[in-house]
Amino acid sequence: MLSEKYKPNNLKEIVGQTDFILKTIDWLKKWKPGKALLIYGPTGTGKTLVIKLIAKEMKMSLFELNASDDRSASSIKEKLLPAAKEGSLFNKRLILIDEADSFGQSDRGGIAEVIKAIKESVNPIILIASDAYDAKLKSLRGYCELLKVRRTPKNLIEKKLIEISSKEKMKIDSEAIKRIAENADGDMRSAMNDLIFSSESVYRDKEKNIFEVLNIIFRSKDLRKTLQAIDRSGKDLDELFWWIEQNIPLEYQNKELITQALDILSKADVFRSSITKNQNYRFNKYMKDMMASISLLENPQKRFMLYRPPGRFITLGSTKVSRKEAEEFYKSLGLKCSMKKMREQAPFLKIILGKKFMGF
Repeated sequence: MLSEKYKPNNLKEIVGQTDFILKTIDWLKKWKPGKALLIYGPTGTGKTLVIKLIAKEMKMSLFELNASDDRSASSIKEKLLPAAKEGSLFNKRLILIDEADSFGQSDRGGIAEVIKAIKESVNPIILIASDAYDAKLKSLRGYCELLKVRRTPKNLIEKKLIEISSKEKMKIDSEAIKRIAENADGDMRSAMNDLIFSSESVYRDKEKNIFEVLNIIFRSKDLRKTLQAIDRSGKDLDELFWWIEQNIPLEYQNKELITQALDILSKADVFRSSITKNQNYRFNKYMKDMMASISLLENPQKRFMLYRPPGRFITLGSTKVSRKEAEEFYKSLGLKCSMKKMREQAPFLKIILGKKFMGF
């Protein structure tokens, strides 16, 4: 993976995060007991890597608590508290708690122990999260200074990709690189990995229509090819989700395969719900990976399949005119409230206006 091969070895090699680096170093120099630093922002911006490199360049020993570690109250009390309380004149320590917003039900009481560690620590504690305002972190935020990490600017991503493609002797045009930088949405790590696909002339060089994409998802048995097809489709993941859901019963003749495919899609739906409810777009990747994994099912289907659009899209299409009329009617009332609020009040307006009402 290019993201590993070109992983920065020092702070000077970090692209587009100078402000974040300087503020973190300044916080460490001014640190006083009783307060932690909560760094948050989108994935692929180098949050964890920057902290590790800062610790290295400031000659601090690093104690890490990762998402894969046991983060129950008892485990934190046993591991984190001793590390927080141990001090040395000769060996400065930095404590890093990664993915702080991923504390789950099994980690009950863990955050309370983290707060206790912050209060009693003789070493600076830095926490990393995607969303500092996650409900789980509410009690923790009062003990932290917040530092938001911005997305890496696309022009800097593009510059880095040009540099890498030159070193790797890749045959790739500037427009393709520009497209990758734009689609990366500030995620440098993702952009580097997408560059591999582009160099093989299989990355978003043209859009695939939805029927081709569905055929690949259901029949390719190749996860990487499926992910590439999804990327090249130009389809919103939410829209693609409903296309897959509509066509699973058509594609698979075997009840067991239908069950397996729907089970996989239900897991993708968990991530889709998190994106919708919490605006947590880091789950886009997991949602896409889960939908693509349907391609690994043993599907014996060979015959041509004419896939159907989702029923909800057909309904929206057939009611487009009536919905437009209703919207115009709401506007004509001149009430100062949102369309959503107006639709909620529609049943009451129907009672009040009687036959004059045309919006319900």
